[in-house]
Amino acid sequence: MKEEINERKELCAEFTERLEDLPAEVRPAEGPVELESRLSAAGIEHARQCAACLEAAEAFWASRELLTPLREERAEAPWFAAQVMAKIASREIDARRERMEWSGAVARLASRLAWVSAVALLLAGTWIYDGRLKAPVGQMSADAAPQSLFDSSGTAVSADEALANTPDKAQ
Repeated sequence: MKEEINERKELCAEFTERLEDLPAEVRPAEGPVELESRLSAAGIEHARQCAACLEAAEAFWASRELLTPLREERAEAPWFAAQVMAKIASREIDARRERMEWSGAVARLASRLAWVSAVALLLAGTWIYDGRLKAPVGQMSADAAPQSLFDSSGTAVSADEALANTPDKAQ
């Protein structure tokens, strides 16, 4: 059974291959005669009985009929393919040029934006850092002098006093 199915598939494939290999000049009326000369006896018998092969042949001839006017028009104008290829090439060049223009503009904008951002960050950082160290004029009193991490304000405490004081007494 499996061998029969495989044989049918091979005969269908052979039929469609021979059908597609027919020259463009062969018309539907001449097609069966031309196919018979190209197919084996088993292939001819199979093609007459196989519904899939008959359907493939009908679709093939219908598509040939649809494409015949285009083929004839192209035969009258041999420059058609050259024109189409030139148009495709020009569109590819235009698309490439547009991509290059955008990528160049984006690169220039990005470098300028990076410089402006760096300057703005430097100015903002300087302003914030400077504002923390200096209190506004008029709000600073004598005992509230600005302190740094290493300055100590208040009275000096000896080591003995620091060890003798418990957390309860420290105030």
